Amino acid sequence: MDTSRALALSVFASYFLIILALFSSIVSGITTTRRVVSGGKTLTFVGLALASFAHTWLYMFKFLAWSFHEFEHSNAVAAGSILERTSNWLLNTGLFEQAWTAVCRKPINWWWSEQLCLFTVGAWTIFLAVEGRRHQVKNLWAYMLLGQLVAISVASNLFYVALLMSPTQRPTQRQAVSQTWTVLTMSVVLALATVALSPLTSENTFLWNLLTMHSIILLPLIRLPILERRPSEIGVSIKSLYTLVLVASLAIRSRTILNTAAATQEQSPFGLLAQAWSTLHSHPAQASIGWDVIWTSISFIAWVSLRDAGEAAVAKREDVPYLMLTTPLVSVGLTAPYILREDGPSAEGEVKKE
Repeated sequence: MDTSRALALSVFASYFLIILALFSSIVSGITTTRRVVSGGKTLTFVGLALASFAHTWLYMFKFLAWSFHEFEHSNAVAAGSILERTSNWLLNTGLFEQAWTAVCRKPINWWWSEQLCLFTVGAWTIFLAVEGRRHQVKNLWAYMLLGQLVAISVASNLFYVALLMSPTQRPTQRQAVSQTWTVLTMSVVLALATVALSPLTSENTFLWNLLTMHSIILLPLIRLPILERRPSEIGVSIKSLYTLVLVASLAIRSRTILNTAAATQEQSPFGLLAQAWSTLHSHPAQASIGWDVIWTSISFIAWVSLRDAGEAAVAKREDVPYLMLTTPLVSVGLTAPYILREDGPSAEGEVKKE
């Protein structure tokens, strides 16, 4: 086996090793906390994490098998050992681009994918950065990277477990402004722009736009000493940032729903949902990301329903029926910032008291 094939197999194996390392880092950080919480709540989110992982990765493995057989069928090659065939497939197939192209190529496909993108770059990035630091959760970047490599539903459920298991500590004003407000605001705004631009990209710009979307939201989750030494006053309050995400996501989502309705010639919201459901299993990559959207939505509703009273300033469990009714229609990318923005005054107040 030549060097290029060995390198291709090594990169593929490294992908799974990185995932294992991320799981290990997150679980290690959670298990070292000392807070005693309700076992029922913790087990609920552990169960949701396991269920979403098993379900989304069932389709992920189906996608890998589909890609492998599609490559060999298209190129009429099936000779050699399994390692040679696998390395040949990996060398000549852009799996990341292939998967994302499949889930973005038509308006009805993007109807699914955009929901996960809006939730991830908007509400969840803010939630990770703010609540993660307030609860002293270790390795916040690992949750985001795990979500990108495995599934957002898996990473978000593990983060809910981490919040339940971690103590609460008020951030200092220096940390809040320099580490959270400034970098977070800029990252979220730019990432939302990449989501808005995604349907307008070409074959040459699609991948670069997607990579920008994935990388920029890691910045507010990484400790940057230079920002801690030189705090800046640039940024907005937590509630204002959630509101900004809500308004921007509403505009982006409305455009996508109208484009999808026009493409499918469906005028009824329920007819559009029926079309989306039939598209869900049209391709294994589509099924993986589609079910990631569904599990993420279910998990967020569970979090709003089960979180401690102290976790919400205004938004209470009465929001659950609203979430269950509206999330399938407008997506968790909109309902999440709407609910979480009501937590802003509490967190903002903590900063001002320092």
